[in-house]
Amino acid sequence: MNSTRDEWKTELSGRFTAFVDAYERGSLEALSKLFWHDDDIVVVGTHSNLHFIGWEQVAHSFRTQFQSLRDIRVTLRSEQLWHGGAAPSTMACLTVPAMDVSLVGASGPVTFEGIRVACAFQRRDTEWRMVQMHWSLPRTDVLVDHSNR
Repeated sequence: MNSTRDEWKTELSGRFTAFVDAYERGSLEALSKLFWHDDDIVVVGTHSNLHFIGWEQVAHSFRTQFQSLRDIRVTLRSEQLWHGGAAPSTMACLTVPAMDVSLVGASGPVTFEGIRVACAFQRRDTEWRMVQMHWSLPRTDVLVDHSNR
């Protein structure tokens, strides 16, 4: 793959935009196409009950969220910062220093402001997908019970 820095950044920005769109729509099918389905992929949140390893746990987390939450809206408040990714690299990292998520949960509407997000993408052949994601939330309340894994 002989892509320039701008080409891979554009491609991966599109992948992250697709993630945001799928998350807002509550589409596990669309999210499924954005992650590699490995047993060792990791999605982590700040809270101790938000730590998922392997595609089955990650899918369960998203499914649980989509059953419990509605009207999800994601707002990026900072630029996307990209690291790595240019050929011949097969890894790239995205950091978003500030993102807000508004939604309606069991207790009503809520907004989480200033979430820091980091995502690791891996390229296999010509396709980039996520292998790790971390959300650092400044709030301590947990909206969805993931204890039933």
